[in-house]
Amino acid sequence: MEFNSRPGRAPLHLDATALRFALVFPVLLSAALVAGGVLIGRQMSRGVILPWGGTPVSLPIFLAAGVLLILLTGAGLGSFGARTTLSRPLRRVLLGTAMALQLTACTLFAATLLGQSGQGEFPVERIDGYVMLMGTGLAAAMGLVLALTFKPDEQWSTDDDAALAALVEPVAPAESSRFSYFLHPRSSVIIMLTMTALLPGALLALLSPWILLALVLAALLVIAMLCASVTLDDRQLSVKVLGLIPVIVVPCQRVAGAVPLRVATGDHGGWGLRKHSGSASFLTGSGAAVVLRQNDGGKVVVGAPNQEVADELASLLNRHAGRGTAQP
Repeated sequence: MEFNSRPGRAPLHLDATALRFALVFPVLLSAALVAGGVLIGRQMSRGVILPWGGTPVSLPIFLAAGVLLILLTGAGLGSFGARTTLSRPLRRVLLGTAMALQLTACTLFAATLLGQSGQGEFPVERIDGYVMLMGTGLAAAMGLVLALTFKPDEQWSTDDDAALAALVEPVAPAESSRFSYFLHPRSSVIIMLTMTALLPGALLALLSPWILLALVLAALLVIAMLCASVTLDDRQLSVKVLGLIPVIVVPCQRVAGAVPLRVATGDHGGWGLRKHSGSASFLTGSGAAVVLRQNDGGKVVVGAPNQEVADELASLLNRHAGRGTAQP
């Protein structure tokens, strides 16, 4: 994806998804370090020695150094992996290296805090070697996984196969007027949410395992709230979270018209269910969607897995609303 720039200027060749991950994840990791440092460092009144040695410094200075190192290795190096002008293998290596380095930096400062705090019966030492060993192993593994699974460019998918088949062979008209499909977040979003919960939670679990459990449950809840079924029949259009909880119901009599569009989640309040000023939307990501105009002036935006599904849903809605070429 290329960001649009002002007229007369060259476009910025940046992958928006990769850039967003490269900036957001280090910030969340830094917040986890600060939260853990505040909980542990309250009993360290004499200060903390930095991982590379020297005289003790205050806890805020120690945490600021850790946050700075995480941001430099994560956001600083990872943002280069979002440049589409670089080769695909190099972008994979940059993002994977940034992931490994920022996790290692967070582990280094966490191990320093735990080592010098002398938790339980453990002796006081400058760096807890066990925590450092486990954390660096996890960092190397996660960096390798990200480098191998990251997709720098759009690839041919089953949606493209369906679109090509639709162009070659006309689709037979459906015998039933009932139409339904299931919405879920993209795999990259699920991975990002899971990693956001597991990686900081694994470090904070050294303080309390309930923190890790709470973060995992929160991530699963967010993912579940982004999954929904969309069903259209002769009476209404309904959106149900997990196929059970109706969150949007629009009777066909209230539909003035529908049009398939490609939308951005930011233009409609973000992911998931959004309701404001008589309008509603349910989106699991930017891309194909159907925009409904109601007789009372309200607007409803419903996401679709691909553009073909959005076209078919809009066509059926227009027929039910009496705006198509044929009545159902």
